[in-house]
Order: sequence, then structure tokens, then C-alpha cells
Amino acid sequence: MAPMKIHSLYLDFFRFLEEMAEEDPWPSYQRLYLEPHEEFLTAYWQSFDHFHREQIVERVRAIKKEDYGQLRALVQMQDPAALAVEALEKCREIFPLEPLPAVYLFVGFFSADGATVEVRESPAIALGLERFRDFKEIPLLVAHEFCHCAQHSHLKGVIPKDDGPLLYKMIAEGLSVLFSQLVYPDLPLHRHLFLTPERFQWCRENQEALLELAGADLAEKKLLPVLFGPGDPDAGLPPRLGYFLARQMVGHCLCHHGADQFGETFPGFGDLFGKILESGILASGAEKE
Repeated sequence: MAPMKIHSLYLDFFRFLEEMAEEDPWPSYQRLYLEPHEEFLTAYWQSFDHFHREQIVERVRAIKKEDYGQLRALVQMQDPAALAVEALEKCREIFPLEPLPAVYLFVGFFSADGATVEVRESPAIALGLERFRDFKEIPLLVAHEFCHCAQHSHLKGVIPKDDGPLLYKMIAEGLSVLFSQLVYPDLPLHRHLFLTPERFQWCRENQEALLELAGADLAEKKLLPVLFGPGDPDAGLPPRLGYFLARQMVGHCLCHHGADQFGETFPGFGDLFGKILESGILASGAEKE
């Protein structure tokens, strides 16, 4: 059984904060943080196409030590690496994926809380710590991204990673939400969906109309940034509705077709589909708050 690989990049970021020169922090950022972890950081930034090097330099030169006081306090209270290890162990019990994905705990610039990134041609879990107010969501994010890593390993020819229509995104996110429910069945559903309780209730009340809206666009891409991004205030659509709809769609299809038929379509996931059906989360999850 391969050992777990937890990369605590944030420790080198803290070292950079201690040693950075106020007149120009870029040289020390390069030496202490960027160069030792360039492979991962480059892969992360390229996968989201957020930054060019000039933008990174500009943001580094705007860094202030005091902006990271809360993160330092969080790390002193709770070790994020230990939380990640515990979560990986729980995930492996549900889905014995080998090798386990590496986990990178890093500090970036407005990073996604959790993401799956390909590093050295293998899927890895990336957790950007700079926006966390506490670490209670780390285990849940590890579980969610673990399933994306499993999809990357088993379903490359079934669910394209990029540039696919809404249907592929719905399948990928629906599976990951259901997986995290299996790993942490006692958490309320709204947390698995990255929604507030109030927004989750709104989704339930408007479920029929939302499913109809998404269903009409499954072969297209135009709703992708709306449903899995900031929403559309002009249309009355709040952010992150896609996770709710993805779970509902995948769960409905799984109930209708069964684990065996689904397992033929999604190789390597047959046992997981059986566990989802046996767990009862599809029947009771929506009411469990």
C-alpha cells in the first residue's frame, strides 16, 4: 500500500513571509516558495489560466505579512495535514484507489478552496488555504476531490476533463457529491453541496424549474459558468446551484438504471454505485438537515 503524500507548501510560504524584503519581496518569494514548488504551482496556475507571470509578480509585491495572521492562527490550532490524512484514510475505505492522490496544502492568490490538478501526469488534490476561516471543510473537500481523482484515473475516456458540455460536468460533480456523502454521512447535505442552508432550501423549492433549465442545456456549455460559478443575478439564479442539480440528476439516473448498468457505463465505479444505493442516501439525503 503506497504511503500518503501530503505536501505542506504553506510552511515554506510562512518562511517567505518571515524573510521577505519590504522593498521587493519577489526575489525571496522565488527562492523560498516558487522555485521549490514550481512544478505544482505552475500546473495549478495553468490549469485555471488565472495568472501570467507578470500578474504573479505584481501580486507578490503587494503581499503584506499581516494579511496572513488568521491563517497562522488556524494552523497553530489545527494541523491541516493531519486532517487531510484522516480524510484520505476514510476515502480509501470507500473507494480503494491506488495510488492515493497527493494532497498539496498551499497559499496562492484567491485560490479555489479545493481543486483537482494534474501534476506529473497524475491527479492531485490542491487546497488553497488563504481564504479559510476555519478548517472544518478540509475533510469534506478532500473527499470531494478524491472522487474527481478517481474519475480521472478510471473514466478518462468516459468523462472528458475539459471542454465538455454541461452533461459531463453534471456527472462528474454529482458523483463527487454522492461520494462525499458516503464518506461523511453525518454531515448535513447542504455542506456537501457547498450551499448555505437557506440556499439549499431555495433549491429544493425550485427544483423542478431548475432541473428543466439545466436539462435543456445538457449538450451545451452556456450554463456551465452560471451553475458552477457566480450564478446570474439578473435571472434570479444564485451561485453554485450546479452541485445540487448534479446530485439530483445522477442520483435519479442511478436509482432508475441500477448499479450494474451504471457500472458498465462507468468502469471501475460499480462497487461505489452499489454502496450509494445500499446506503439509503438517495432516499433520505434531501430530508436530512
